[in-house]
Amino acid sequence: MTVRIHLLGPPRVEGRPGFRGLKSWAILARIALGERPVTRAELAGELFADADDPLGALRWCLADLRRGLGRPDLFRGDRLALPRDGVWLDVWALRDGVLPVDGIGGVLLAGAEPRQCPRFDAWLLVARGDCAARGAAELRQAALVALAAGDADAATGPAGRAAALDPLDEGAQELFLRVLVAAGQTGQARRRLAQCEETFAREGIRTSPALRAAVRPPAPPAGVRAKAVAAALLRAGTAALDAGSTDAGVETLRRAADEAARSGNPLLHADVLRTLGSALVHAVRGFDGEGAVLLHRAMALARQVDAPALVGDVLRELAFVDLQAGRHVLAERALATATDLARSAGDDALAAGVLAAQGMNRADQGRHAAAADLLSASADLAAGIGQDRQAAWSHGVLARSLLLAGRPGEALAAAERSIALCDRERWNAFRPWPQVLRAECLAGAGDDVAARHEAEEAFALACELGDPCWEGMAGRALALNALRTGDADGAEAWIVDARRRCNRVPDRYVWVCAYVGLAQLEIAAAGGSDLVPVLAERLRADALRADLPEFVCWALLYQAEAGDPAGLGVARELAGTIDNPALHTRLHTVR
Repeated sequence: MTVRIHLLGPPRVEGRPGFRGLKSWAILARIALGERPVTRAELAGELFADADDPLGALRWCLADLRRGLGRPDLFRGDRLALPRDGVWLDVWALRDGVLPVDGIGGVLLAGAEPRQCPRFDAWLLVARGDCAARGAAELRQAALVALAAGDADAATGPAGRAAALDPLDEGAQELFLRVLVAAGQTGQARRRLAQCEETFAREGIRTSPALRAAVRPPAPPAGVRAKAVAAALLRAGTAALDAGSTDAGVETLRRAADEAARSGNPLLHADVLRTLGSALVHAVRGFDGEGAVLLHRAMALARQVDAPALVGDVLRELAFVDLQAGRHVLAERALATATDLARSAGDDALAAGVLAAQGMNRADQGRHAAAADLLSASADLAAGIGQDRQAAWSHGVLARSLLLAGRPGEALAAAERSIALCDRERWNAFRPWPQVLRAECLAGAGDDVAARHEAEEAFALACELGDPCWEGMAGRALALNALRTGDADGAEAWIVDARRRCNRVPDRYVWVCAYVGLAQLEIAAAGGSDLVPVLAERLRADALRADLPEFVCWALLYQAEAGDPAGLGVARELAGTIDNPALHTRLHTVR
């Protein structure tokens, strides 16, 4: 019989009395969630450092686990792991994306935390953050899938649960409001919006236009229109977006979506929704939530008419939304399916886009070597089929991974290729990103004058575009330039401004926000500021929430350098999956 173990919420074993000691639960969680087998010495050091006989205390707990699970074969030898045969854990099901909605949301080891175990506490903090982030992502996905299938009632449960878990998560609140409206509960949605606005106001947070727009019911049909009208509006809206007229393009595409819904042509409707959803994600800041809802509807329609390339393209767009928000597991899952669809459809343009998104997703998690391979393949494939904007994008994101992987010469070359392609395509909307990376490469080579010129130019263009991410990236580069050239006050002013800019919209790119937060921490540490522990804790919390292990490591490292080494073991373990020589060097030297 399979032993079923619940670690989310108050821990329990189904049909069994459980274990005699709290530390038995802690050991079980530590082994079950480890990325590798855990040695007895590690567990004894984390949980029994103050015991007279740490290994003896550990042996007692391991025996307690074997007794409580009815499995005398488990936890033998020095390197301890938990095999999956005959064992089910809710935390495993959550990681695999198969945990039922009603099992999501509990706090890992709630009420079973061992006392006075600082090294284990540091691990538990990271593990709880990971479980919370995965749970929120799975609830969001369940709600979107149900909503796209037209079952708003089924979407209400997971959307409401996600909104309740984090009342300050504007994306979760927005989705719940949209689900309530779709379920015909507009009055309840408006009351919920009022509650959200009151909650946000107490925390000093302004609600976005997207949140308020979520309670507006869809416009009723204005009469039957021809399929040709929808197609014409799709062309006109796309042309307006290409010309940089975002507001006009989106408004035209909204009209196209209304007409396509009445045309009776699901393929056209899917194409319009894909285009509108993509525009809301890429061209309109703060509307990723609505964009994701429309993209899921587009995917459902595309599957209905068996359009695999369109399904793959929608999955790529949805993955982009997820990775920007830090939902990397969901993004990887969508991109794996999109890869298969691109291959079966023989669509090289789609394949190049999927490779690029996979590379970006790996890079955000610190896996820069794998990211560089994927992004290089994307750039080469895109160049070979004349997709210059995709090639520019892939080279630009490649430059980031090469720089962080300690390959600055290659990073500079990739950034310059991206800039050249942006100039050829007159694609100013992306140009600030590779230009900031070129500035960072020049700074690393000691040319602060040229680096400042590049960063200032990127910042000016980013402000003209009104892009919070680009503004934050460029402001970060200028802050570090000021630090290197001895202008401590300027560095502080620039980094505070950069942080404000990149955080000003709810659907921000979480990696950029963490990158700016790391620079703020670096500047504070360089000046001997008392804020280092506070900033490190903030970075750690933000990085945990957004599944950014590279920044979790940096935060724990700065905490250790500030006198709190409890998280060093966790940082070193996490760093095993991260390709960042600078991080590894610092972790090796700190004690």
